[in-house]
Amino acid sequence: MITFVAGAAALLVSLPAQAVSVTAEGAAKNPVSALKAQLVAGHGVRFTDASSFVGSINKDPLVRRTGVVQFGKKGIVASDVRGTFVSPLFDGHITKPERSILIGKDAWRSGGILAENLPKGKTWYKTYSMYNVGTVSSWFGQLVSPLEPTTLAALVKHGKRSGFSYRGTITFDRLSDISPWFRETMGMTRPNEATITYTLKVDRRGLPSRLTTSWLAADLANIPAWDEKTVVTETRYTGWGAKVSIKPPATSKVSSELKD
Repeated sequence: MITFVAGAAALLVSLPAQAVSVTAEGAAKNPVSALKAQLVAGHGVRFTDASSFVGSINKDPLVRRTGVVQFGKKGIVASDVRGTFVSPLFDGHITKPERSILIGKDAWRSGGILAENLPKGKTWYKTYSMYNVGTVSSWFGQLVSPLEPTTLAALVKHGKRSGFSYRGTITFDRLSDISPWFRETMGMTRPNEATITYTLKVDRRGLPSRLTTSWLAADLANIPAWDEKTVVTETRYTGWGAKVSIKPPATSKVSSELKD
């Protein structure tokens, strides 16, 4: 019925309300299949992050990020992410904007604390592919990636479904096992039972549209001021299926070494 646009309105009028509801619900029943259908070379999706520190001290907005992800047939092949601190984090100073580009096994990073350690005339540091690792803003961005089929499957399987939403929890340890995005962003090398609470919303096609996560800041670092803080991040995904082509920065601006 939904496939054939012509005459759809008339057909919907004749159907009971319950039947229409079931049809709408059914579109969101298999998000993993919907995601896999999007894994087309040269196409991708855009996202925006907004993270805050929430706790008994204050409710500071902290980091905002924008990014684009490029897919291949098996999953993510490239990403370009920009992060900006909108609230002081270290020693009361605003950390400079950061950007990271990933293409295959290579990564380029710029801005932030790293900018002070680059040779004169260079604005990018080339290293191995670790998604956004090395950018401070990535630690407070979205740690969970529903753009990975395996991660999305875990969120759907272990989340309690209500309409187009899935709510549940997942541990750092589990994410470290199944998610390159989490593992390489956080650099986790040991088991960690810290827990992330999540709410994932999908659209009528079953594709992720919004993901909200929260976790204790103390699980990232043993900093007294973070003891009663929770990191809350909301990510929105838009432009599914758009053509995406992520390029490396100009060679003349890149260094593979940092100043001593």
